[in-house]
Amino acid sequence: MIIMNLHIDFLRTFITVSETKGFTKAGKLVNRSQSAVSMQIKRLEDEVGKPLFERIGKTVKLTTDGNLLIDYARRIVKEHDNAVIALSKPALKGLIRFGSPEHYTTGVLPNLLARFASSYPDVLVEMRCENSDVIKNAVDKGELDVGLCTQIHGGGQVIYHDPVVWIADPGFLLPKDKSLPLAVFEEDCIFRAWVLKALEKAGIEYRIVYVSRSMSGIVDAVRAGLAIASIVQSNVPSDLTTLGPESGLPVLPISDIVLHTVKSPVTETVACFADHLIKAFREKG
Repeated sequence: MIIMNLHIDFLRTFITVSETKGFTKAGKLVNRSQSAVSMQIKRLEDEVGKPLFERIGKTVKLTTDGNLLIDYARRIVKEHDNAVIALSKPALKGLIRFGSPEHYTTGVLPNLLARFASSYPDVLVEMRCENSDVIKNAVDKGELDVGLCTQIHGGGQVIYHDPVVWIADPGFLLPKDKSLPLAVFEEDCIFRAWVLKALEKAGIEYRIVYVSRSMSGIVDAVRAGLAIASIVQSNVPSDLTTLGPESGLPVLPISDIVLHTVKSPVTETVACFADHLIKAFREKG
C-alpha cells in the first residue's frame, strides 16, 4: 500500500489554483509568489505520483487525477479548518470592530457572522457599513480592526475577485428604441462610475430612473421592473436574472475585494476573524 502525506497547505493551494485556473491569480489569493505556488503544486504532484494540472498557455486545467483529488482536497481542508476552529474556541475573547460596504453584507457576510458568533460566543463583533474609502480611512486611524474594501489595495490583501454583472427581473424587456432605464448607486459609488463609463463607451443611451445608497433599494427597483442595475455576482438574488453580452450590454469590470487590518499588532482574535473572512470568500468562489 502506497502511503501519501497530503500537506494541508499544498491542498489549499491546489484548490485555489483549480478555481482560478492559473498560478499567478492563485498566488495573489494565497499570498504567495507564482514560483512558490508552482513549487507547492510540484511537491503535491510528486507526493501523489501523478500530474494534477494540464498546462494550456498561461492557464491550467485539472487532469483526470486532479479531478479525482479535488473533492477530497476540499473535504480535507474543510475538516482541518473545522478542527482548528473547535480547538481554538476557548482562547478567543474580546471585541472586533468590522467595516464593509453594503455590497457584501447581503451575500457572504451574514452566514459568516452567524457562524463566527456560534463558534466564538465570547467575541463581540461590531459591524459598520460605509463606502470603501471611509472603511479604509477608519482602519488606518485605528477606529476599525478589520475592513473590506472594493479596489483599494494599498496595504491590503486581495481575497476575492467578484465580477460586476447586469441584473434584471426575468420578465424585463430591454428597450430597442428607447434609452436604457438604470437603477444606480449614489455618485460616490465606484460601481456607478463603472456602469456609466461602460455604457458611454459602447454608445448605449441610458436614463437614470432610480438612485439609492442601499443594495436593497437597487434590488427592489429591479424586482419592480423599473430598471436594470449592476451588482457583484456573488450578491445576485436567485429570483433575478443576469444579462450578458448576448443582450447587447457591455462587459463590466471585475471587482477586487480587499481585506485591510489595523496596523498596530493584530490580536489573535482579529487574526482569526480575518482568516474566517478569507476562507468564506474562497468557499463562495
